[in-house]
Amino acid sequence: MSKIKEFIKTKIVILTKEQKEEFNSYFPSKVYFTEQSISLVVALTQVAMILLFLVNRKLDFSSVRNVTYFSLYIYLLIATVLMSFLYTSAYRKKEYNKLIWLRRIYCFLICMWLMGITALDQMKGNDLSVFSYLLPTMAAVLLLAPLESIVIFGSTWIILMVIVLSIGIQGSLFGIAINSIFVTVLSIFISFRYYRSLVIEFLDRQIIENQYKEIKISNEKLEEIAHVDQLTGLNNRHYLHQTVYPMFKKYINKDSHSLCILMDIDFFKQYNDNYGHLQGDECIKSIAKLIKYFCETHDANAIRYGGEEFLIIKVADEPLDASQIANELMESIRELRIPRDDLDIGYVTVSFGLWYDQLFSVDSLESAIQYVDEALYNAKSAGRNCICEANQK
Repeated sequence: MSKIKEFIKTKIVILTKEQKEEFNSYFPSKVYFTEQSISLVVALTQVAMILLFLVNRKLDFSSVRNVTYFSLYIYLLIATVLMSFLYTSAYRKKEYNKLIWLRRIYCFLICMWLMGITALDQMKGNDLSVFSYLLPTMAAVLLLAPLESIVIFGSTWIILMVIVLSIGIQGSLFGIAINSIFVTVLSIFISFRYYRSLVIEFLDRQIIENQYKEIKISNEKLEEIAHVDQLTGLNNRHYLHQTVYPMFKKYINKDSHSLCILMDIDFFKQYNDNYGHLQGDECIKSIAKLIKYFCETHDANAIRYGGEEFLIIKVADEPLDASQIANELMESIRELRIPRDDLDIGYVTVSFGLWYDQLFSVDSLESAIQYVDEALYNAKSAGRNCICEANQK
């Protein structure tokens, strides 16, 4: 019993309900052109046989057997053309469940044609050559699930045995039964192998796609880690160099306006010494959270430039009221009222360096940052807790 379970586990690929739905939309693109090519070959073959019948004057159309042969060729030609048209229509409309049923119906129609030809051949005393080569060919070119192939090919073999018994045979019934059983089992095996190989290919592709998605997500996370400061959640200097610099360079020759704010928490080393580094981190995170919200509202880039320094950059097509923006941000930080008793004011304050101008007035973002850095130095020299505008030279 354990060996049987192991065989089923390793040889029979079982799809989940979700995987079956995906597989039913996957395999049509893999087999469509092959099956349509086979349909064309079948149709042309029937046309050729019909023409041979019509031009061969030795054939007696008063014979029921000849008329039946001729009718079977016309029947398969009409069935193939009709099913090919319906199959193409369903494929283009992506009606995948309809495709499955059309394939089943076409397999059944071919089997009926095959039984008719085999019956006529048996009446003449011929062997099972048509049955022997056509059934495995169908299994090899038409995708059937294992159960479908068992039902269709098994039913075909039963019908064949009924036909052979009903018309009487010339030869060994045992030999016909054995040969036809072998061909039927071989066809089922071929169909199973073909189906299984396509399912394995589908699952392998799924694994590769999932791995690709996981790698992509991992790369995005790594990219985010590389660009985002872990303490504050703001972008870091790597993001500044990789993203903001190219953006600035892209707009620098356009009639655009920009502002840069470089801010620094006043006496932050003293704050750390008095309250400890953990409290210092909490102070930085509180201010960074406000800056992030402010920049999202004003469509600006916020960057943690250094330990307690933050850089804000905004580019716009229209002129900006830079002083108002800077004062609004400073007032918002003051309203946080982060307490500290080592200063007379009683709460954390910040100093701002501000630069604002049209982009073409500077040759690079580095120049703008240099101006704003000098302005920040002037703000500190002026007693801190204030905004100093850059004196662009």
